[in-house]
Amino acid sequence: MANFYDAFISYGRADSKAFAQKFQACLDERGFKIWFDFNDIPLAVDFQNQIDDGIEKAHNFLFIIAPHSVNSAYCLKEIELAIKLNKRIIPLLHVMKISQETWQERYPKGRTDDGDDWEAYKAKGLHESYQNMHPIIRRLNWVYFQEGINDFEKSLADLIAVLNSHHNYVEQHTQLLVKALEWERHQKQTSYLLVGEEKQQAEAWLNLRFKDEQAPCVPIDLHCEYITESIKNGNNLMTEVFLAYADEDRETMEKVRRSLMREGITVWTNRKDILTGETFQEAIDRGIEKADNFVYLLSPDSLNSTFCRQELGLAFSLNKRIIPILVRATDPMQVPSVLRELHYINIADNEKREDYQLDESELLRILHQDAAYYNQHKILLAKALKWARQQNNPSILLRGYNLRSAETWLKGAQTRRKHPPTPLQKEFIGESLRQPPLESLDVFISYSRADSDLARKLNDNLQMQGKTTWFDQESIASGTDFQQEIFRGIRACDNFLFILSPRAVNSPYCKDEVEYAASLNKRFVTVLHQEVNTGDLHPELAKVQWIDFNGHQRDFNANFNQLVRTLDTDREHLHSHTIWLQRALEWEQKLKSEDLLLRGSEFIVAAQWLRETEEQKKKPGVTTLQKEFIEASREAIAKAEEAETRRQAEMLRLQEEKTKEAEARL
Repeated sequence: MANFYDAFISYGRADSKAFAQKFQACLDERGFKIWFDFNDIPLAVDFQNQIDDGIEKAHNFLFIIAPHSVNSAYCLKEIELAIKLNKRIIPLLHVMKISQETWQERYPKGRTDDGDDWEAYKAKGLHESYQNMHPIIRRLNWVYFQEGINDFEKSLADLIAVLNSHHNYVEQHTQLLVKALEWERHQKQTSYLLVGEEKQQAEAWLNLRFKDEQAPCVPIDLHCEYITESIKNGNNLMTEVFLAYADEDRETMEKVRRSLMREGITVWTNRKDILTGETFQEAIDRGIEKADNFVYLLSPDSLNSTFCRQELGLAFSLNKRIIPILVRATDPMQVPSVLRELHYINIADNEKREDYQLDESELLRILHQDAAYYNQHKILLAKALKWARQQNNPSILLRGYNLRSAETWLKGAQTRRKHPPTPLQKEFIGESLRQPPLESLDVFISYSRADSDLARKLNDNLQMQGKTTWFDQESIASGTDFQQEIFRGIRACDNFLFILSPRAVNSPYCKDEVEYAASLNKRFVTVLHQEVNTGDLHPELAKVQWIDFNGHQRDFNANFNQLVRTLDTDREHLHSHTIWLQRALEWEQKLKSEDLLLRGSEFIVAAQWLRETEEQKKKPGVTTLQKEFIEASREAIAKAEEAETRRQAEMLRLQEEKTKEAEARL
């Protein structure tokens, strides 16, 4: 857990040490936690590292203005780091200039260590605060703490008001910065990305805008990359923008990329997004397929690039929305006819920052226009391509809400002139509609989003083995109640597969999934991804022997084969468990309506399953609700049989009476 501070105090000892101590004590009395080097640097540690760490973890950077601090090389390093990290900087004016008498007290020999006398010292501006002041400090509003001139208590109250303003926003800036720096220092491993509610909060923070006032601080590029990469990782590596460019335009590409990420838009580039072990061409194709939009940086070099031409051709073939950005003057006759018809965003003529900002706004406007359609286009295309590449694997076909959503999308999409559905999307949705609905799925995958890489790999390989899976990155349609879809997925699956890692076993979201699966007596299958403290395991997980994916020298295939063998054990029992569970839950939700009870051969099969499960003590066992449902069906059948017996007896009696009456008339 990071140790955060409300503020870091930067000051010059010669002029402001006593003032800084008094100032820090006053803030401490009022409940503020302050990083102050007189107190906060332990012995025998790297001084500069401690300083840097304090600035990173402080919500505010307080700079005490005095001649010594303004001219200090050490204070300059602190200011530059605070600026680099976009900290909220609050300058406090303590001393504007020192007198010759003060200077004489410090240098009784009449000369500094550099050999300067008073006049030379003054000529360099070392006696006052303004001449050599950092331009950022110079242009910010100061809080005045000049001794003998300003009222200390009033100035302190003004400062505290500033510290308390937008406190939550500034605090999140620091917390996310520390996490982003940790991610960067660990080679940007996906396990350090944000997940769950943290990711949602970070996304909301990044999208927050201050309309009528200046922001107290702004995200740095690392903030933006960290948050958008977290979003991308949680969305099955899908993005909103694929950036196509020539190497000669890399600097412009980075500028556009930073602009998009600052707006919370996920971006794919060949500089950042090629996975380990993935071939270059496969990575490029995947990036285009899994992007909503294809942004093409148009220049003479990109037009002459074989790679750019291939990327453009693939984007057109997939009916992607293509947005050309003219980055350098280009002969119109060299531009392919398919691009000439499109509207360009021209940044080649930008002369001022304002020019680029206008073009940036135009790009954002286009990206946000009809964004939901292009997002769905991308998702369905990715699924259709996966289905086709696995020889029309039926386990990948759409079902339930996803299928209904896709069918609705297709009806509207086929009327569009621009970017209509591809033939493959139509075929995929059509085949999904022709498939009979499944009574259950094989596997629900529960995991921490920090372990998305393994979860995606398991999902893909299980589908290739013909297993039907419920995996949130593929199974939740946009606009649905996330929690309800999760629970619906658990109910529909025969096996509850849990990926064990420290983040997963301590995740409140995973805990909810485990407890719900346990309440339904689902079979638990656990996969060990990272070593965990067994004391942290949920009791339901602690009962199960895990499949160690670190075993067999981390040979994925060997460990995966063991997983498949486990899943294939007692499949018929598990399938029946899921079917009768779903029927029982539906019966309960409909106030135990007799119309939903089992009849005929269905009851015979269910009753036999119940008897065998209890006699053989099969696992997972029967739930109380399943037993109540099957017994209620038995009673309803018995009552129906009794009623039928009485009806037939009554009919026989009536028939006998009629016969007697007829005989009497004769």
